[in-house]
Parts: sequence; C-alpha cells; structure tokens
Amino acid sequence: MSEALFPTRWKHDRPPSIEEFVAAFPDDHACAAHLARRRWPRGFVCPHCGHPKGWKLETRPWLWQCASSKCRKQTSVISGTIMHGTRVPLRKWFLAAYLMATHSNGISALQLQAKLGIRSYQTVWLLVQKLRIAMIDPDRSPLTGLVEVDESSIPYRTNNEPLTGGQGKSTVGKTVLIGAVEKRDGRTSGRIRLERIDEDTREHIRPFVLENTAPGCTLFTDGNKAYVGLPDRKHVPRNLSAKNALPAHVTFERIHRVFSNLKRWALGVFHGLREKHVDLYLNEFVFRWNRRRSYWSSMDTLLGIGQRLPRITRRDIVGDTLQWKKDHEKQILKMVGKERLLKAQILAVEGKRSVIEALHMLPPEPKERKYDRERPFRPVLGRPPEGERLIPGRYRHPPRPSKAEMELGWLRHMRPAATQVAPF
Repeated sequence: MSEALFPTRWKHDRPPSIEEFVAAFPDDHACAAHLARRRWPRGFVCPHCGHPKGWKLETRPWLWQCASSKCRKQTSVISGTIMHGTRVPLRKWFLAAYLMATHSNGISALQLQAKLGIRSYQTVWLLVQKLRIAMIDPDRSPLTGLVEVDESSIPYRTNNEPLTGGQGKSTVGKTVLIGAVEKRDGRTSGRIRLERIDEDTREHIRPFVLENTAPGCTLFTDGNKAYVGLPDRKHVPRNLSAKNALPAHVTFERIHRVFSNLKRWALGVFHGLREKHVDLYLNEFVFRWNRRRSYWSSMDTLLGIGQRLPRITRRDIVGDTLQWKKDHEKQILKMVGKERLLKAQILAVEGKRSVIEALHMLPPEPKERKYDRERPFRPVLGRPPEGERLIPGRYRHPPRPSKAEMELGWLRHMRPAATQVAPF
C-alpha cells in the first residue's frame, strides 16, 4: 500500500484500513478471541483457582469455563472492561473504538449512530460516554522535565442554547480551566493535562500542579503567586505585565496552542460543550493529544484492556434526573401502607416538606406480623378414651378384622381363597 495514504503521525503505528479492520473482526467470536489473547497472552488461566486449562462457550463466546473438576467457574473476557454487562454486540464496540481512535478531530454520537446502524441515540450516547471514561488511566505517570502551566476559560452551553460566554476575562457562561504541557526540543510539545477548576486561586491551582507534575521538574508560569513555593519543583515565573514583555501566546507558546486547539475542537465537532459533561470532553481531548501517534495502545485503552474498570450505567453518568426521582418516589409511595402514608401526608403539610422526607421522620413500624383475615375456627378434640390411640388424620380408617370374625359367615367374602368352605 502506498506510503502517501497514511499521515506522518502513523509512521510507526499504522492503523488498519476499514476493510482490513472489518475482515479482522467480522463477528463477536473474533472480537472475543482478540480480548482473550490480550487478557491471557500465554493461554487461559482461571482467575479463581489458577488452573491453566479451560474451554470457550460456543453460544456465548466471551465466556470461558474452568476445566478443573473442583472449580468449573465461568470467567468473562469483558469483565473489568468498559464493555462489562453490555447488551450491544462486541463488533459494534470494536468498530466504535476504531472510529474514535482514527478520527483525529473526534466524532459525535449522532455521527457514530449512523455509522454503527444503532436505532437508539441514547444507546450510542452512553457508549461514547463510556469510551470517554475509559480514556483516562487513573495510574498514569505525571509530567516530567520542562512543563508549562497556565489557566484559561472556555464557554459552555446550557441545554440547547447557543454559546453566550462573557468577553475578555469575564467568567460569565465560561468554565475555568488549568492546563500543563511538557516542553520538547524545538517547538514540539509532549504530553498534556487539563482539568476544570472553580476559580484560578491558590486553593485550586496547587492541587492540580502537585498531582500532575513529578518532583524535580521545572515549571514555567506567569506571575500568578499561586505557583510560588511549590515543594520539590523549580519555578521560573515570567512577568507578562512588564514594559517590554512578549504576549502570553508567544511566551507560553505550547500551552496556548493546546488551549486554542481545544476551543476550536469543541466548537467545530460538538458546537460547544455542555457544562455538565465538560470533564469527559477534556478527558477525550487529552487522550487524543497524548495518543495521537499510537493506534493499538489507543484501542486497548478505549476497550479497557489492562485496566480494572467498574460497571458504568447511565445513572452513574447522568445522575438522578428529575423524571427518575418522580418515578422512584411513586414506586416508594405504592409500597407504603394507608395508615402510614396518611400520617406522612399530615406531617408533610404541617412541616411544609415532601412526603418522602416525612416518611423518613416517622418512627419505624413494629415488626410483628399482622393478620388481615380471620383465622378459621378449628374445634379442639377431647381426650381419647382409655386404651384408644388418637389418629392425627381427619379420616379414621376402620380396624382390620380379627381371625375369629373371619370365621363368621357374613365375613365370608373377606376370607382367603384357600380357607373358604364349600357351600352345603
């Protein structure tokens, strides 16, 4: 294949073409086999007992069962990944990760919905948000060497309204950001870190710097006094308000290039970021910047390979919405008794609070079991006569006839065949 088909950044780690990718992962079986190879490079090992042998279930290719007769437990290759507990086919997860890893400018959930062929937008949106969560490794190494640090702000959207951020340094309708970037030879940049902060003050700036920079590095900052006195780090401040000082985008060229690309990326791909999910979008931008020349490591990170990620639901991302709270309160009120619900309603009116809050204030009910229906009348049996055994059953079987009674004529039909007497 021609070298001109690939950009320079894929020189050492070229991604496959769409045809090659679809041929390599045509179905869920191929995707599950790839996850198994990445999880157990030297062959299957049971995580429960350590047995080295097992077999794959044909009906559910992502499940492996231990071959040990004492274990027989099943292990899923998607457990601990971002796909844990999913109902979306694995091949669609792989295709979504491929598209997000190879699109340098990013891809929205609406565009991805058309490419994956999924009818529900909510399903695709949740899939994309899960991939964004998997982009950041919690055990990533801090920045080292020469590091530029600065603050900026980016406008955000509320609901479906257009961007209405304030002008200049005004923070009205804007999110305050802080970023750091490694300085490399020439004008190139290394890894970056971005984070949203409430204010550009000492209480919010210092924790970010201490967490994302390694001891012994050199910090290049402006004249903000929040950077003064950081332990185990050399500080080189630049006074931008001096008479002959160069502009900030020239003095701190690399970090301002990061902020500029971030703002154009947010406006061009998503037409502005939502304030609620700004952190996830920042994670995606940091991931794309740091992994822009590493395709396969990007795929492993997106799919959660090599990480231990918990199961993530829509409620974990969105939170308890107003409609969910209303439905949940209705379900709770349906399970409350009439008397207790009436007491809670009276208490809610008197205290001007919700019925749910009033229910929590009521003392707990006694745990004694209450019978709503009357018990059936069962007469008490008298004492049995002397020498007679009381049979607990309701039907009392007649006693077996004795041998003397068997000799009588009226019991002739009950005699054995050998003892019957011929009639006269």
